[in-house]
This record gives sequence, structure tokens and C-alpha cells, in this order.
Amino acid sequence: MEMTKSTWHGLLLASFAAVAVAVVNAPAVAQQPKKPNIVFMLMDNLGYGELGVYGGGILRGAPTPRIDALASEGMRLLNFNVEAQCTPSRSALMTGRFSIRSGTYEVPYGGVPDGLTQWEVTIAELLSAQGY
Repeated sequence: MEMTKSTWHGLLLASFAAVAVAVVNAPAVAQQPKKPNIVFMLMDNLGYGELGVYGGGILRGAPTPRIDALASEGMRLLNFNVEAQCTPSRSALMTGRFSIRSGTYEVPYGGVPDGLTQWEVTIAELLSAQGY
């Protein structure tokens, strides 16, 4: 059988129709992968060796079994260099940048225009943009 021009056009039209039906019958929105839960806990004035998971706990006179269990189920970050005051350390955690670059090199006092620079982007803003 010889393929004529009209036969090719018919096959082409039929294949486009099949593709169109497949697209129409496809789910409207692809399933998005489930986002992981993020739990971040920050304790002020807690030494590295105070918790059992880091070698303290019962040895320091205060067992921490629940925190130790929580740490065994998640990711433990083992290196974070802190400042002498809490505000610079918190701003570094919030932004992922050195605190002095964010404008928070010391604890701000009331009535003084101080704190994070207005153009700074925090982890909360980044997570919000990702649907958290």
C-alpha cells in the first residue's frame, strides 16, 4: 500500500488527537512531594556538654532522656560559633550570615534605631516563599 499525502495527514491528525486526549485526561496538578517538617529549637545559656546527647545529662546532674531521644531521630548540628551576646547569635541563625553584616553586633537598647538591616532576608521569609 502506498502512503499518500492525505494518508500521512490522517495519521498525523490521529496522533495529535491521541496526544490531546492524553493531556486532557492527565491529572490537573502533578503531586508535589511532601515537604519535610522543620523543628528548630534554640536554648539560651545552654552549654554544649549540658545535654546527654552531647556527653552531659546524668554526668552533669540532670538527665535529659527526652531531648536525647529527639536528637537521635533528627539531624544534629555540631558546629555553631556564637557571639558573647544573644542578639548577634540569634540574627546569625535567622539569616545565615555573620551578625555584623546584618547590623546586629550587640544587644539593641530601647529607643535606638538598631537591629537587622531592612534588606536582610530571614530563614522565615525563605521558608514562607516555599510554602511553609
